[in-house]
Amino acid sequence: MAQDNEHPRSKGGSAYGRQISARRVRDLITSSIRDGHIAPDDPLAEEDLMLLFSTSRGSVRAALTQLRDSGFVERRRRVGTKVSHIGVSVPLTDISSDSNDILITVIEEREVPNFPLVRERLALDEPSLRMVENTFSTAGEVIGIRTAYFSTRILGDPRDLSGPVTMVDTITSFFGMTPGEVLVSIGSDIADAHTARVLGVAEGVPLIVREMTYFSSDGEPIQMVFDRFRGDRVRLEATDWTV
Repeated sequence: MAQDNEHPRSKGGSAYGRQISARRVRDLITSSIRDGHIAPDDPLAEEDLMLLFSTSRGSVRAALTQLRDSGFVERRRRVGTKVSHIGVSVPLTDISSDSNDILITVIEEREVPNFPLVRERLALDEPSLRMVENTFSTAGEVIGIRTAYFSTRILGDPRDLSGPVTMVDTITSFFGMTPGEVLVSIGSDIADAHTARVLGVAEGVPLIVREMTYFSSDGEPIQMVFDRFRGDRVRLEATDWTV
């Protein structure tokens, strides 16, 4: 690590060529930790981060404060700043992921009336639908909740899917089809009272919302799902779009 007197500011330099945005510094800190360029157990010293990212003390302090507020780091007087929770990576479509670290638990299952959105999306004229709600958890902590809608012709018990399973397993064994394309839409929402209780967060906390429609390999729509994830625990990553 370079010495303090090598910092551009100590040489009489200006902010030109330095990161002056706390947001950009925050991005670099989190990605560096997740990719192993900064050990998650190392203390995050302001001077080291200033040199590493060629930035100002003010930007580092603002970035660390934002990371503290989001639950990523813990800042304690006379102790310093350390990573408190890196979070978990969830594949964008979750169709062919290795989900050994993510457990699925069914918390509700019932029939509900069919409605225009699902009728059109899944091409179903049935008067009712099956609705299944489950949680995603890792390391004993709930990180997300899913609501799924599909045909009442599917008679399997969704509780057989509890545990570490992938959507390939689900579509193949539960729906009896070969997985195909997935339509994905990503947005944001705030936690209502019910969702907040399930996720163990305060009501009104921002959440990542993912809406997906799954299709079989021959183009038949299978199910429509709505996922909500804790933004301080989950990041969505894309590798490929098909199985």
